[in-house]
Amino acid sequence: MKNILISTVTIIGFASAALAFGEGMDADNDGVLSEAEMMAAYPAITQEIYDAVDTDSDGNITLEEWTVATESGLLK
Repeated sequence: MKNILISTVTIIGFASAALAFGEGMDADNDGVLSEAEMMAAYPAITQEIYDAVDTDSDGNITLEEWTVATESGLLK
């Protein structure tokens, strides 16, 4: 029962993150956030924060990277 509850909460958390990620942030609907899209969503973001969020250094923010950054408080 405990495992089912934990799984349900985890799924709901990821679904909520995915909805927030998609609510106008991904302007070109390519599934990632470019630096320009991040600047539009977070006008006060610095290059240092952007680079910290972009953990694989590919120049784009994935849902997973964005989720980690928001849950850790790196993005507000």
